[in-house]
Amino acid sequence: MIRGAPRERSHLLKVVGHGRGPAPDRWLEEGWERVLRRSGFPRRPRVVPGDRLVLYAAVWQRLFGVVEVVGEPELDDGGADPVRWPWSVPVEPLLVVPVLDAAPPLQACGVAPRSMSQQSHVRITAEQYERAVDALSSVAR
Repeated sequence: MIRGAPRERSHLLKVVGHGRGPAPDRWLEEGWERVLRRSGFPRRPRVVPGDRLVLYAAVWQRLFGVVEVVGEPELDDGGADPVRWPWSVPVEPLLVVPVLDAAPPLQACGVAPRSMSQQSHVRITAEQYERAVDALSSVAR
């Protein structure tokens, strides 16, 4: 990449929740709205402002939102779980499904659930991102 040249936007599938602490069905009403402000990572993520994260509810195996990274990664010792997720980035919501039972399955974007096993996030292609946005948008109609 040429120094100073604009970087192509990255797309990631970002896991929210885990087996011992899954998101509730009506996550937006039950105190999980923080995922629309900050996204946590176990290590310093390679994301920059403008990158897009597709939010994926672990256990449910559902896509439930798209957020845009709006700031640089920060070491976040006061976050929701600073031991497990010491790094975070500020995000802004672009598209949200507030009820997980109504959200599209992970497979709607062309990613198999087994590829998310033990991962906090994975990079996805622009095509997978578009498929996720289309699936999420269809629920909102």
